[in-house]
Amino acid sequence: MKILIISDIHGNITALDAINEKADLVLCLGDVVNYGPYPKECIERVKNLTDKIVRGNHDNAVGKGMDCRCSAKYKEISDAGKVFTNNVLNTSEKNFLSNLPVTLKVEIKGEIFLLSHASPGGDMYKYIRPETTDKDLKLEINDIGADIVFIGHTHLPMIREVDGIKIVNPGSVGQPRDGIPMVSYAIWEDGKVEIKRVAYNIDTTVMGLQETSIPFNHVKELTKILKEGGMY
Repeated sequence: MKILIISDIHGNITALDAINEKADLVLCLGDVVNYGPYPKECIERVKNLTDKIVRGNHDNAVGKGMDCRCSAKYKEISDAGKVFTNNVLNTSEKNFLSNLPVTLKVEIKGEIFLLSHASPGGDMYKYIRPETTDKDLKLEINDIGADIVFIGHTHLPMIREVDGIKIVNPGSVGQPRDGIPMVSYAIWEDGKVEIKRVAYNIDTTVMGLQETSIPFNHVKELTKILKEGGMY
């Protein structure tokens, strides 16, 4: 069985559509919207791909009118993107985002997969990065009741294993931040996990941004992040 794991699409339909994988199942780890120019299209596409979706902090911010609690570096552009996103989404789309589960367990062939946006326990704001220590990871997965954990949020791909439990971050589809400006996603196939990358037409997304109501200075920042892979 082949599973496609995607996360942090951020309104970038061009990046999402660049993924050309035939999979038996798609899992989505949240942040379908914000930053990017095509939130409506991304919601529709993800809904057509899967019903296994968890809520990210940006989905929560738009759907519930909450703060994204982003890092200082991204706070201003996030807030600007949220204004645009709020203006283009209808009530039904916002309700869809706000009603997504915070965590989700999926059982496949006797294995339990835990989906969460940022942390295994469901904290959608916590950053678990590739350099997080084994000690801290053990605390995160204590009594988690799963064989494999899929998380996103950092936009940094990661495959770790602690106490026999794999913790996988597929990286970001729509806004990679590891210095590689290519779509990042993960494939689980018959027990093996792989991070994969694919190029997409960044200029198409940039042109879409230029047509939004997002202020020019923030569009300029977002363009730089997209073209450079927005390193922390």
